[in-house]
Amino acid sequence: MAMHQKSLQPSLGLRARIAVLPCLVIASFISCLNAQNAEELPGDTQNPGYFPTIAEDTLLRGAADSRSLGRGLSPYSVDGPDGPAQTASGLFRYYDNEPDFYQRNQDFFRPLNRGLGVFTPHDALAVESSRLQNASFTVDGSLGLLTRTFEPELAHVKAGPLYFDVLWVGAGAIYTDYNGSLPQDRHDQHDDGFAAYVELGVRGLLRITDSIYISAVANVMYLPFENEVALRFGNGDDPPLLLRFTITEQLGEWEVMFFDEFRGVTGLDFLVNADSPAIDRAGRYYYGFINERSSDFYTSNDAYFVNTVGFYASRPTFDNQWRLGLGIERSDFWRTFSFENHSKRDWFAIWMQYEGSSIPFAPRFSYQYMSNDGYDSLLHQFQLELTGRLTENLNWYSMAGYAFQTGDADERNRFVWSVDLEHTLTTTTQHRLTAGQGYFYHEFSSDTRAADYIRYAIDQRITSRLDARIFAQYTHNESSAEDLFPMRDRFGGGFRLTYRPLDFTDIRALVYYDQADQSTVEEDSSRWLYRLELNQQLGFRLTGKLFYQYEEFNRAENPYTEHLVGVSLRRYF
Repeated sequence: MAMHQKSLQPSLGLRARIAVLPCLVIASFISCLNAQNAEELPGDTQNPGYFPTIAEDTLLRGAADSRSLGRGLSPYSVDGPDGPAQTASGLFRYYDNEPDFYQRNQDFFRPLNRGLGVFTPHDALAVESSRLQNASFTVDGSLGLLTRTFEPELAHVKAGPLYFDVLWVGAGAIYTDYNGSLPQDRHDQHDDGFAAYVELGVRGLLRITDSIYISAVANVMYLPFENEVALRFGNGDDPPLLLRFTITEQLGEWEVMFFDEFRGVTGLDFLVNADSPAIDRAGRYYYGFINERSSDFYTSNDAYFVNTVGFYASRPTFDNQWRLGLGIERSDFWRTFSFENHSKRDWFAIWMQYEGSSIPFAPRFSYQYMSNDGYDSLLHQFQLELTGRLTENLNWYSMAGYAFQTGDADERNRFVWSVDLEHTLTTTTQHRLTAGQGYFYHEFSSDTRAADYIRYAIDQRITSRLDARIFAQYTHNESSAEDLFPMRDRFGGGFRLTYRPLDFTDIRALVYYDQADQSTVEEDSSRWLYRLELNQQLGFRLTGKLFYQYEEFNRAENPYTEHLVGVSLRRYF
């Protein structure tokens, strides 16, 4: 779960859903038409054009446009890449103009298509009424099972409304000389040795409207050293929900907005009981799947809900060079489907920001307060923000202020500040510095934490085929209201080198160090990681990977060292 710094700008959490038609498609289509018209001679009949067969179309897509281009089992990574196939090589497939079953019965399927579309990726339902002007109600969500981004013409097997695809086949193996003690759990314990797999990715879809399908993706793995088969379904996990009511009005020079937004994220998984677990383990790694779909935040019975009511108003002032604004929000948080563990957050801000063009660094003055306990205590913060460009190649953002506590809570008075510098040194060198200290808020709980942080990274293109990146970061976290994140201090840094000696060859080297100081000394840890990786396209949609990795992990409990070697192949369809 992300911790984020509260922005004084209205940050309302509504995801824009924009369907954009690629300009390349339009340009390619117009170019083909112009070329065709230029070749016509008087008296000639118009060329009917060339439409590839389904088999030819598959070849025309190229290695970068396979239907299973994404890695993983989520609907977002395996359903999308069919789109580029429609315009591969500037050619359009021929579609039968005869209406199909769904088009002939569109009076029935159109409302169903509109209602279910809310629960597909990149779609939302917005309702507006002429009786209540400037008001809208938005419904958005995802079930993890519904999709629009599927091209039925490319399916390997078609049986009425059912479609089946083979997405990929692959194989791989690792060897590890793991030297340490593994945590005692129910999984097979192997200190070192080999593990291997052969895999098959498949997808089945059921067409329920003209453009909406129920989609289920599965990865089937055979584990030769264990002589077992593992099955894992990938769709149907973590369905989110958003309901939002908004009213906007213009009252004189004031722009006013009121909203009520309800959001939920759950660990609900419709296909969790369909998995068939089996693993082949070597050291800390295993191939296959375990019968467990949970994390520190989500389990199948857990859920996070938040309802936020807010009001914002702003108006131009001082000859339209400045803008005065204010905002107030009340957020209520719950856990589980029974809406337990209720907590709350109240927030208010008033600001004055520059919108003219005379001042090079646009200033923004603001005051805000926040309370997690129903106004028994308040955290106040005054701050000044400056945004601008120091030079042609140096962008700058900075904030400085002071925060103090009043009421029943312990006194937490401190200066708050942040700076973000992005500098393009040359055409081949860019670096960025981000640093600051302030208060950060949790997205789905009332947890609040104070933190100091600094990050630096520099990217260097050495040659057209060789890139380097150096990065480092440090953060210090104070205790939080609910103490959801027990980590106190963390430092990390590393070096990454990427070399492309050939067009389809990618060599990467990585050195990384990480040190974490937890709430107790026994949990403090440090880690060194070295990795060398070769990625090679071996043929049409066939990619191979070979890697070596050394890791050294130091902690009071379960320290280890490990040399790891792995190889894998995957052929996409």
